[in-house]
Amino acid sequence: MKTLNLLTLTVVTVTLLTLTAQAGILGSPHDFHSRSWNNDPANPATVCSVCHTPHHADVNAGPLWGHTAISATGWKMYANGVSPGANIKYTPAAAPNASSLACLSCHDGSIAVNAYGGAVGTEFVTNSAAISENNKDLTHSHPISFTYQPLVGTGPTQDKWLFDSSSPVLAPDANSPGFVPGNDMTVRGFLLNAQGNVECNSCHDVHNQEGSPYNIVNNPKLVKINGTQAGVGSLLCRSCHNK
Repeated sequence: MKTLNLLTLTVVTVTLLTLTAQAGILGSPHDFHSRSWNNDPANPATVCSVCHTPHHADVNAGPLWGHTAISATGWKMYANGVSPGANIKYTPAAAPNASSLACLSCHDGSIAVNAYGGAVGTEFVTNSAAISENNKDLTHSHPISFTYQPLVGTGPTQDKWLFDSSSPVLAPDANSPGFVPGNDMTVRGFLLNAQGNVECNSCHDVHNQEGSPYNIVNNPKLVKINGTQAGVGSLLCRSCHNK
């Protein structure tokens, strides 16, 4: 009986989390449920199925990943001597980590948005939303898939121009309504993943769940911290960078 109750509680919890995620995605840039190519355009519940699947998921990409994934090989990463003006203290990763690869599976521009469920797909991300323009070049974008290492000692991989990961992020003030704070509003809790890495979802809330809400004029890119604090912007940048 205890096992059954635990299983029931787990199913209810997952269902509630799924419904919450659906509510955030509906109406956001990641809402594809009503597209003609969706398997059930009239059903808002299909908003998740473009990216996720409950069965036979790709374990090398995002959670329950069901979209066609991009290869982890052949990437040109942000690095000193390659990216203009770069002065990084860490060793760049050879390729984006899984969570960022999930984003790049559409935003590289080489794999169709509707390439899921066995379909090749016909709709591609283009223009400003295409990050690497089909050539796996990330040398001109903010670096990703590295461990956030502010200055703690004198090690060569530590950066004195980064705030400690226990520092609070700079949430916008009342002039930017709608901000949804996370449970942990430190750099570590709000902007880094469980491994302490910077990934695409460090800056963007892909499910429109927390941080600054989607707005077609003020926040069309689902930036996690958007708005002003005491009239000063660039809060996302200044939460990490001690400049």
